[in-house]
Amino acid sequence: MLFLLNSSCFFLTDDKRAGIPFLRELFLLCVIAATVCLFVAWRFVYQSKTSLWIIFMGVALPLISATLAYLNFGQPLPYGLLEERRFFEYLVFFPTLFLLIMAKPTEEEVGNYFLYVALICATVGFMYYLGIIPTNTVTSYTVDDWTQFEDLLRPDRYRIGSGFVTISAFMLMYKMRDRVTISRLAILLYFVAYLWLVMQTRQTMLVWGAAGLWIFRKRIDSLMKMSVLGVALLVISYFIVPEFYVQQYERFHALLFEATSGPGVRDVTVATIVEAISNNNYIGMGALSLQWNGGFTRIYNSHFYLSDVGVFGVYYRFGFLALAAVMIYYGGYLWIMSQCRNKGSLLSAVQVAFVFGMMNFMLSNGLTFNGSLYGMAAAIFLYYAKLQATDTNLTRNLEQVNYDQFQYRNYKLE
Repeated sequence: MLFLLNSSCFFLTDDKRAGIPFLRELFLLCVIAATVCLFVAWRFVYQSKTSLWIIFMGVALPLISATLAYLNFGQPLPYGLLEERRFFEYLVFFPTLFLLIMAKPTEEEVGNYFLYVALICATVGFMYYLGIIPTNTVTSYTVDDWTQFEDLLRPDRYRIGSGFVTISAFMLMYKMRDRVTISRLAILLYFVAYLWLVMQTRQTMLVWGAAGLWIFRKRIDSLMKMSVLGVALLVISYFIVPEFYVQQYERFHALLFEATSGPGVRDVTVATIVEAISNNNYIGMGALSLQWNGGFTRIYNSHFYLSDVGVFGVYYRFGFLALAAVMIYYGGYLWIMSQCRNKGSLLSAVQVAFVFGMMNFMLSNGLTFNGSLYGMAAAIFLYYAKLQATDTNLTRNLEQVNYDQFQYRNYKLE
């Protein structure tokens, strides 16, 4: 249940326009309450350096942003914290770590949970895409008409559980690197169809392609076998529904042209951010909530959203402090992953997803919006790192001869 709720599958968000209103806020309150209880009653949270990283990302950053918004614009702190509530999702690290220690699952079992949740998210996304489940007529925590500036090039777009789907796809690739099966290939193609038809995120498409080449770099035979099977399935489906592939080919050209054409809304937003921060002596501006006087709409324009410009959104929030935030985010998580030496398919998939996302840090908003996924993943890395360290120490102790006083006396008598 924690994995499924953490995937935001049922949450109402402005980037997928579907879900249950206020469920995310209720889930965050539960996560914060659980974290407070664990800090009071569980000493282990004070014994890990990873906890400091989580506290910085999940508590310090939203407080800094809310304070800067108050100093620059006069926005009350509660509105600033409400706007930055996604940072609090990093705190899911603590209940996840507690449940892992209590349940003691294997990495294979945790990987299966990821896969189950990804399949549920993709299925729910397709149900919204096909109109089986209707979208909401009202939204949560927003006052603008969120369909007014809908991207007509990518209608019916629902980014439900994108992080879980990405990691599950990479996990399947790692498993098929050693053994290609029809069932795994069918699930992977299902995820690819979900990415293309429902999520419709070009950056994620490029990341999947690059990560796939990296995963199969030493197993060209497995890559060729998977490619042949995949192409065969696509050719069969083409003869069944050829008009569908004609539409997708035209859509691909439209997406490519839109991505390579002149400056768009994102370029205007980036230019506005750079100018605003330089005029403010490189001090961060924080983030405004739409619930407070219309947010950024009254200051800049209706298209100004910090969620769509990657690291520039971090730069707008924190100014010159953004460099420290980015270094702690990427450096800290790389350090957390390095603590777990022996990685299975799940941990390797998480690592590949993070590293390739890091390469796209200019447009990636992982620091701000992936706290739920990487907070949970940090707990998984820490748990298996501790488990491997314990097993290593136990093995070393069993291999050593313990010369106590009794053994030493008998040795002298001999």
